[in-house]
Amino acid sequence: MNLPKAITFIAVAAIALLSAGYYWATGQRGAEGKIVLATGDVANYRELAAAYEKALEPYGVDVQLRPAVEGFQTLKGLVADPPQFDAAFIKGGLVGSMQGRLARSKAQEWQQKELGKLRSLGRLFYEPIWVFVRSDFSGQSLRDLKGKAVLTGTRESGGRRIAAQLLRANAIEFSKDNPLMIAEDIAPDGNQLLSGKAEAAFLVQPADTPLIQSLLHVQGIRLLNFALEADAYANRFPALTKVTLNRGAVEFEPLSPPEDVTLLATSTALVVRADLDPSLISLLSYAVLQNPRSGFDKAGDPVLFHRPGTFPHISDPEYRVPEETRQVYKSGELPVALRSIAPAVKEAGFPFSVSAFISNHGAQTVLLLIPSLVILLPILRVLPSVYNWTVRRRLLYWYRQLKALEKQLDEPVEGDLAAHQAEIERIDSGVRKIRYPLAFSDQFYHLRLHINLVRQRLFQKPHVVRMAAE
Repeated sequence: MNLPKAITFIAVAAIALLSAGYYWATGQRGAEGKIVLATGDVANYRELAAAYEKALEPYGVDVQLRPAVEGFQTLKGLVADPPQFDAAFIKGGLVGSMQGRLARSKAQEWQQKELGKLRSLGRLFYEPIWVFVRSDFSGQSLRDLKGKAVLTGTRESGGRRIAAQLLRANAIEFSKDNPLMIAEDIAPDGNQLLSGKAEAAFLVQPADTPLIQSLLHVQGIRLLNFALEADAYANRFPALTKVTLNRGAVEFEPLSPPEDVTLLATSTALVVRADLDPSLISLLSYAVLQNPRSGFDKAGDPVLFHRPGTFPHISDPEYRVPEETRQVYKSGELPVALRSIAPAVKEAGFPFSVSAFISNHGAQTVLLLIPSLVILLPILRVLPSVYNWTVRRRLLYWYRQLKALEKQLDEPVEGDLAAHQAEIERIDSGVRKIRYPLAFSDQFYHLRLHINLVRQRLFQKPHVVRMAAE
């Protein structure tokens, strides 16, 4: 390990230890290592969710998938109190359809009240807005659908709200009371269009879904071309962009489509609650960045409109992007504390809350450490002197005992030889029992040498000592 890496490792370890100590001492806890992710009944969403689940497992995060709901119900589940989900895949344009003069007042109120609770971790892939019509339909735009039956998707789908916004923009009445706005999906064989039940059908799905692939090959129906007004739609509705289905992109024989078709497209966003723990936001953002959607379908064919490097991105026109997500996208890495600590914490068998606390409070620990060092450094400088004094104090105690004995030998008054001998042995025994650092060996040996000098003097001057037997 080179010096910079060693310094980084030591710093991270120090922050981890200090944070862990604060964690246990204060009783504060980090986030639970769980993310409830709503996928809806969409295969593309489920595939990405499975990739995120696998990517987060080494960090101790449990991703729980919820496929039961979709569309606006998913948004409601995100902002509910208590929330049903922590994160969800949301079609682009769904929130945008609830603002502006085309939105109903109830939808506007919901958007203004609840949008602040949501954040985007990135746009993931295109979901074109497919408007299928019969081949003999002579219209050139959505305006030409006025007074005609339209399949707008099920009431729970996000695509229905997007269709409503586009139709209202073309002065077509859209309400649940309008029998021409049929709340159902088109069949894979396009039967509702071919039978005359409806004149057009809206779908908002990725290009490689089985339903879209089936409809692109049905004879007798075609796609409505937005070429004349696509730029205007993109300008007016920021969540939309235009894409081109080139001539022959579906099949060369028979040629499909027979000419370039311009479509409108949204892009799917991974949306989370704004109060999701920052460490979980960082980890989920990293999973998104490291697991872009494949450019090939299950058959190995390129996905229409896919361009490598386009997704994921955080240029989101509908939701705010958390600062943690911006940092991950900018660096391409997790924060160093989270990257280094979370896997080790999991391997050690500790809960993710420990990793979350260290990640979220590591900077605070450093800030607390700086003023603490101002106080601790002078104390640390004094500690060696205090330690030396503690060791020397034990030496001085026995030196005082030895000095007192030697003073008695200097007095002209006769003393008890046996008592003096017992005292010198007591001092010698006490000194031998002292445990001392190796650095103080010379001082201890000097003390024992002085003890021996006094012992020799004791036996060299017996004439000044009165024997106990006399």
